[in-house]
Amino acid sequence: MKKDRLLWFCTCTTLELMTATGVTAYLLYLGQTTIALISGIVFAKVIGFHFIIELHERLKKGKIILKS
Repeated sequence: MKKDRLLWFCTCTTLELMTATGVTAYLLYLGQTTIALISGIVFAKVIGFHFIIELHERLKKGKIILKS
């Protein structure tokens, strides 16, 4: 289980999440709130898309079991 958590840090979604946080925080630091907001929205859409695709792939492989 620990290996899976370490490998998660190398995925595209995680790298995008860290980049989005850094870029948005830096823009806020510079006082560019409008551009930071636009950046956050764009990154949120891309990251959300990748989380959905990753969840779909895990469901397809049978690693996640949903209880109803």
